Amino acid sequence: MPGKTTRSSNLELLRILCMLLIIGDHLTGQGGIADYTTLPSSFAFCLIGCGSRIACSVFVLIGAWFLCEQPYKTRRPLSLWLSLWLYTVPVTLLCKLAGLDVSWGALRWAAFPASTRQLWFISDYLLLLLCVPLLNRLLRGLSRPAHRGLLAVLAVPLIVYPTLFGENGAVSDTAWMFLYEYLLIAYLCRWPDNRLAHLLQHRAAALGLGLGLPLLNTILRAVLETRGLTDGKAFQYMAYYRTALGALPNLLAALALFYLFKGLDLGCVRWVNALAGTTLGVYILHQVPAFRGLLWNGLLQAEAHHGSVGYTLLAILAVFLGCAAVDALRTALVMRPLENTRLFKALCEKGDALAAKITADD
Repeated sequence: MPGKTTRSSNLELLRILCMLLIIGDHLTGQGGIADYTTLPSSFAFCLIGCGSRIACSVFVLIGAWFLCEQPYKTRRPLSLWLSLWLYTVPVTLLCKLAGLDVSWGALRWAAFPASTRQLWFISDYLLLLLCVPLLNRLLRGLSRPAHRGLLAVLAVPLIVYPTLFGENGAVSDTAWMFLYEYLLIAYLCRWPDNRLAHLLQHRAAALGLGLGLPLLNTILRAVLETRGLTDGKAFQYMAYYRTALGALPNLLAALALFYLFKGLDLGCVRWVNALAGTTLGVYILHQVPAFRGLLWNGLLQAEAHHGSVGYTLLAILAVFLGCAAVDALRTALVMRPLENTRLFKALCEKGDALAAKITADD
C-alpha cells in the first residue's frame, strides 16, 4: 500500500489562526469582556470581531479547495456528525449532573444538535459536506462560461445586495454563502488562469486585501464606537460588514488570506497539523450552550476582566489549547475505535460507492 501523503502545514496554520479569531469573537460577544469606550480597546475588540467572520469563510474555502477535486469520502461528514453528538450529549449531561441550570430544551437540543442554529457553522458545514457529490456532479457538467455565469447570477442576492445596502437580502442564510464559496473556489481551482487568481497570487495584493480590508473596517468602526456615533448609516454598514459572510470586503479578505497562506512553503510541521486537526472539535466543545456560560464567566471570569485586551488574548489561547487537548483525547480514546468498527467502515463504503455513482460520467 502506498504511504500516506504528508500535509503541507501552510493552510493548517491558517485553520489554527482562524479558530483563535472565532474563539475571540465568542469570548467578546458571549463573555461580556469587550469594551468599546476607548480607542485602543475598541480597535482590538473590533478587529477580533471582524476577523472572526472572515475566518468562517476561510474554513469553508480551505475545505472546498480539496473537496472539489478529491474523491468523496463519507468519513468526513460521518465523523463530523459523530464528533458533534459525542460532545453535545456528554457535555450537556455532565453540566446537568454538576447542578448547572440545564433546561429540558437544552437536553433535547443536545440529542439533535444539527437541527437548530445553536452551532450554525457546524450545521451548515455538515450540510455542505453532504451536498459535495451533487455539487461536483453539477460542476463536472459545466463549461467555464456556464460556471462563471452561475457565480454571477448567485452573486446578486448573496454578494451584491448585502454589500450595497448593508443588510441581508432575500437569500441570506449562511448555508447559501457556504454553497457560493464552494462554487467560487471550485472555479478558481478548475480554471486557475483567471484575473482574480492572478491578482491574489501576488503577495502584495493578498496582503493588502487580506489584512487591509479588515483593518479599514476595524479602524472606522472603532472610531465610530468611541465617539458614540452608532446610530448613523456609516456605523450600520461597518457593523453589518463585521458580521456578514456575504459582504464583498469579507469575501475578498477571506480569498486573499487563503491564497496568501497557500503560497507559503512551510513543509510538514507535525505539531501544526495535529493542532489544526482539532479545530472543529474545539469549535463544538467551547460552544455547547450548557457549557459556554460556565466557561466564560465561571472558569475564565470574563466580566471581571472587562476591557482587558491582554487577558482576552491569554484566555483565547487557553481555551484553544484546553479544548484541543480534550479533542485529542476524545479522538484517541473514542473516535478512532469507533471509526475502526465494522459498522462505521460499512457506512463509509456504501456512502463512497453512492457518491461515486453520483459523480460518475454517464
